[in-house]
Amino acid sequence: NIRVARQKKGCAKEVLPWLKCENSIYNTLILSAPGVGKTTMLRDCIRLLSEGTSKIKGKKVGVVDERSEIAASFFGIPQNDLGYRTDVLDACPKAEGMRLLLRSMSPQIIAVDELGSKEDCLAVEETLHCGCRILGTMHVGKIEELKEKMYLSQWMEKEFFERFVLLSLGEGGKRKFSIYDGKLQRLC
Repeated sequence: NIRVARQKKGCAKEVLPWLKCENSIYNTLILSAPGVGKTTMLRDCIRLLSEGTSKIKGKKVGVVDERSEIAASFFGIPQNDLGYRTDVLDACPKAEGMRLLLRSMSPQIIAVDELGSKEDCLAVEETLHCGCRILGTMHVGKIEELKEKMYLSQWMEKEFFERFVLLSLGEGGKRKFSIYDGKLQRLC
């Protein structure tokens, strides 16, 4: 199986205003079943947050790209545009990468794809307690499945995440999104 990382610039433009919190973003998870576009949405969010928009000043974003799907690095050089304030740790385990970024790169936002293991979840908690924001993805088919995820149920109780973006396929394969707050109340 060969996956080709590709960009779809602008796909996160409508989502980003829902993630804005004062001068930063809410801790956010982008959710969907496999193949619906989580990584593509994450990639564009990273680019927009790094470059800044008319409503959000550009941020220093640290990306842990464990499987080289976000930046599509080739010999250490990202082939996808993640913005000029973005540092990428390529082919680095997520948990280790989050800790390395916190210690050495002073990111304002850490972005990670496909959170799931116990180590990932512990590193997310460490990151959240260091004043850094998290933007991540996770496999979930329906919003109700969030409570079934072992570590996410604990995060929900502690209200670590304030935004959830659920991606789904609409008519003709067009992607659509729904936004939920930390208590799983639908916002749009």
